[in-house]
Amino acid sequence: MWYLRRVQGKSMEPTFREGRVVLVSQSRNFKVGDVVVAFINGHEVLKRISSVDKHHGQVDLVSDNPEGSSYTNVSDRHLEGRVIF
Repeated sequence: MWYLRRVQGKSMEPTFREGRVVLVSQSRNFKVGDVVVAFINGHEVLKRISSVDKHHGQVDLVSDNPEGSSYTNVSDRHLEGRVIF
């Protein structure tokens, strides 16, 4: 299944500019380098996976913009899908 999301904020610039629409796949096969939609602390965020611990189901997420936020040791159950376009 796929769905559309509008990019909010500047944390993924220059790769994804605020206001752009992305196509998200609900695939659960995540790998390093994937851009994902995650639900963290009550907010939906768009981030890039920087590392994956498959044994513990955790990932580290980073922004493409160096001034953006990052998250470590995020359970993969917080990942809603992978940006495919």
